[in-house]
Amino acid sequence: MLPLLIVSRTDGILPSLVRIGVSAPETDKRWYIFDGPVDAVWIENMNTVLDDNKKLCLSSGEIIKLRDTMTMMFEVADLAVASPATVSRCGMVYLEPGVLGLEPYINCWIKRLPPGVINIYYQSNILKIIGYNNIGFFQGRPIPTYGHDHLAVEYAEKFRSLFEIYLYPSMELLRNHLKEILTSVDSALVQCLLRLLDFRLIPLSGKDNKPPPAPQYLKLIPNLLISWVVFSLTWTIGCTCDHDGREIFSNWLRQTMLDNCHEPQFPELGLVYDYRLHDGGFTDPTEDGEPKAPNWHNWMERVEETKITVDMRYSDIEVPTIHNVRNAELIGTLLMNEDNVLCVGPTGTGKTLTVIGKLAKNMHKKFICDFITFSARTSANQTQDLIDSKLDRRRRGVFGPPVLKRQIFFIDDFNMPALEVYGAQPPIELIRQWMDFSGWYDRKNIGEFRTIIDVNFVAAMGPPGGGRNPVTARLLRHFHYLAFTELDESSKQTIFGTILKFWMDRTQNLEEFFEPLLLATLEVYVTIVRELLPTPAKTHYTFNLRDLSKVFQGMLMVDPETLSDVDEIIRLWYHECCRVYQDRLINDADRHWFDEILKTKINVEFKRDPQLALGEQVILFGDFLDPTTDIRHYVHITDMNKLSQVLDHYLSDYNTQSTRPMKLVLFLDAIAHVCRISRIIRQPMGNALLLGMGGWYYF
Repeated sequence: MLPLLIVSRTDGILPSLVRIGVSAPETDKRWYIFDGPVDAVWIENMNTVLDDNKKLCLSSGEIIKLRDTMTMMFEVADLAVASPATVSRCGMVYLEPGVLGLEPYINCWIKRLPPGVINIYYQSNILKIIGYNNIGFFQGRPIPTYGHDHLAVEYAEKFRSLFEIYLYPSMELLRNHLKEILTSVDSALVQCLLRLLDFRLIPLSGKDNKPPPAPQYLKLIPNLLISWVVFSLTWTIGCTCDHDGREIFSNWLRQTMLDNCHEPQFPELGLVYDYRLHDGGFTDPTEDGEPKAPNWHNWMERVEETKITVDMRYSDIEVPTIHNVRNAELIGTLLMNEDNVLCVGPTGTGKTLTVIGKLAKNMHKKFICDFITFSARTSANQTQDLIDSKLDRRRRGVFGPPVLKRQIFFIDDFNMPALEVYGAQPPIELIRQWMDFSGWYDRKNIGEFRTIIDVNFVAAMGPPGGGRNPVTARLLRHFHYLAFTELDESSKQTIFGTILKFWMDRTQNLEEFFEPLLLATLEVYVTIVRELLPTPAKTHYTFNLRDLSKVFQGMLMVDPETLSDVDEIIRLWYHECCRVYQDRLINDADRHWFDEILKTKINVEFKRDPQLALGEQVILFGDFLDPTTDIRHYVHITDMNKLSQVLDHYLSDYNTQSTRPMKLVLFLDAIAHVCRISRIIRQPMGNALLLGMGGWYYF
């Protein structure tokens, strides 16, 4: 007799909620809203619910009859994968994005301005008209009512006029003339701008139980309104485009301020992105504690220079530039304003390094920071379990960090989760559920909703493509975009010039080669990025600042005191460029083209004949020529016979100890490959990807 097979079935979220609704004694109307992408896998099971029968059929065979007061609603971005059978069973309401416009967001924001803002504006302007110069005259006294209504209108109109001058034209400029790194939504950008303005205005209403600014600072308000709007505009509407777009936006903003005689004007040097607003003591402290006129200050003011030591790992070197300094400051400002931040930019622009540096070292003690990395295999359950494990139970159904703390989750590679069959990304939809509803359903207590409070997210991602997937705009609208553009030439020279100078300062023989070495390396990188573009046959021809950094990292492995003349420096530079760039090239034509580029730079920058400087022998570097020493030095290998003998010795030593000896013939190409791999794995965090035809057993 066969044993009975007992299968335990558990209701999901929808059956649990439907059971509660069916058994409820009241006859109130109930809506069940499916907010998210329509998936043909599960939506077909809803057909019996959507037709006249209104029956929910479960996999166990049970059928639940829905009441007439129970309605199913679907809120979706599109119907790309919904079947006609499903669509025909539902009424349809289509909301055109352009119908709503931007005015409702602005009107709602103006209506919810802190009451203290209007009173302060009244005191700092109207009192002058009626003859009271003492800003503190009405402190602690009732404000006269005869001017308040007029004042509220005037204050609102001030913002409206600034939006007419700056907001709407800048939005038109963005859509028609600028290229965004990640496509944004108009309404989301406007809400980000208004939240940045809130960061400046909310202190007037006594945020965090702090008193409003002292009376002597209140008179700064009229002059600050323009600066607040301009700064917020720069880091919302003007923050999503690439470097070329930022130059266009900067020129437009300067000209607009000049045409309208708005002060303070930006300094002429650089772009408007290079300056932060100092509000003269309103919220930013002044040296003497007295109010001053608002002004623009360079982000690099008071930034200390990097001190590099000999024992510091190359990966730990962080050179401050205007890019990472301002992005770190903006991330801190947005998180203090309880905003969610999305750092988007090409690979190698410093997104992860900047965010981790800010969250790990330079945040207020009330913030608790945890780091998550998404991959193609990341699931919604893994994400939910990881986030839930970091939160405490505040009260029934409410979870969050410890009291008086705020939890920050940094999600790297945000758009890496693979798409499902019908295009959904469950981990992304889980985060969106928290953004929209401040929580999600408990996986253990089915049907119970977990409200999550005092949490914010910082995410970093590259543009879609190369394994990265597009993220739904329904989630991205909740983030404040912070675009990390490619570094300009001055920033590259600052970063790698600082590193190179530290290396050269260890000896007196290399000072004259600093500029040629730096310029040649940067020019080769620019040429490579411009000319060697990926194609279907060369998909791995992708180069970024990490590759440029690896050239300098390779040079730093050599003790500079062992380099006695210019030819040795040239050979080292040539070798490291070949290892980083040439080893990735797949045919002789590309390798020959690259070799000619290097020889041209040797001739132009170093004023040397490439044939004399490089010689005829293959240039290889390594640290394994002396097996007897524990201290290994990365040096130029000139004796190829000795190199072959040393590698044969290592191979013989391995075969005598291994149960699976290797029968290898170490000819010249194989020896060169060993040297290349050895160079990679001796570096901290060095990783190698070996590409080639199957059956080439070099190793």
